[in-house]
Amino acid sequence: MAARTARPSLYISVDIEADGPIPGPYSMISFGASVAGRQDGASYTAADPEQLTFYRELRPISEEFVPEALAVSGLDRDRLVREGADPAVAMTEFRAWVREVSAGAQPVMCGYPASFDWTFLYWYLIRFGADSPFGHSGCLDMKTLYATKARVPLRAAVKGRMPRALLSRRRHTHHALDDAIEQAELMSNLMLWTPPEPEPEPEADPGAGAEERSPRITHLAWGRIEAEGLAPGKDFRLYPGGGRPWDWSEHGTRHEPGIQPQEVREFLDLGVRAVVLSQGMDKRLGIAPQTLEALRAAGVEVHVAETTEAVEVYNRLAATERVAGLFHSTC
Repeated sequence: MAARTARPSLYISVDIEADGPIPGPYSMISFGASVAGRQDGASYTAADPEQLTFYRELRPISEEFVPEALAVSGLDRDRLVREGADPAVAMTEFRAWVREVSAGAQPVMCGYPASFDWTFLYWYLIRFGADSPFGHSGCLDMKTLYATKARVPLRAAVKGRMPRALLSRRRHTHHALDDAIEQAELMSNLMLWTPPEPEPEPEADPGAGAEERSPRITHLAWGRIEAEGLAPGKDFRLYPGGGRPWDWSEHGTRHEPGIQPQEVREFLDLGVRAVVLSQGMDKRLGIAPQTLEALRAAGVEVHVAETTEAVEVYNRLAATERVAGLFHSTC
């Protein structure tokens, strides 16, 4: 009998947005997919991630939702109730699309991380049609792929610690299709990446790893912050390995209702263990409740304080922890 030849694999990057932590009680409200590339034996060919894509916004399947989860996507739930696609129709269309783009190959869903997105996607495929084009286990987690190739613990497999050449230049917007395309590029970069051979561990050096430390704040005055390695400025976002001026308009932060959840998403991608949020010198800057919920849900230690106190807490943590912070130097 002739040896059976394995079919090539077609990797499809999928990103989902949901209004809660698990499917069933809560809803998948949008999802996007992008063909990342094709693997045939040891050969991998990257695709143009914008060429073959799929996107739907879905009608919620229950009345339950978590406001903090809903806020991440920025989608209007009332509009989705009126205008969102019927989940059964959307999953039928998605199955057909997957089978069309993967003709002659085995489709594999890939995600970053895959666990959350696969949970919703597979549940919806089975609940609304009882059929998955990926089978019951056809998913690949990019965090695990990186951890395995880089020979690092899974908790260290975060974008902030990956070589910059692996990362997409696209922004992570929390729009499902945008993020599926961004992560398709990450997937191809990971598949084509040959990590350098590990170097022998040097003797302990007090200065080692400085590029991963959060920059200390060296001076604070009304309207002026100075931090290591950065030009002075009024407001800053600081994180392991660097920092930059904090532009409130980027995510719609105002004194009221305060710091928005999108402001801290980057910190979570960097694998920080603590976040310090300053309230201004006169404590007039609020913190949106959704922001605190998002950080606590991710298991991050949160410190909220007047700016002078916040700087003291941050500098202390920066000596030993992966910490990030948002600092406002006026009212």
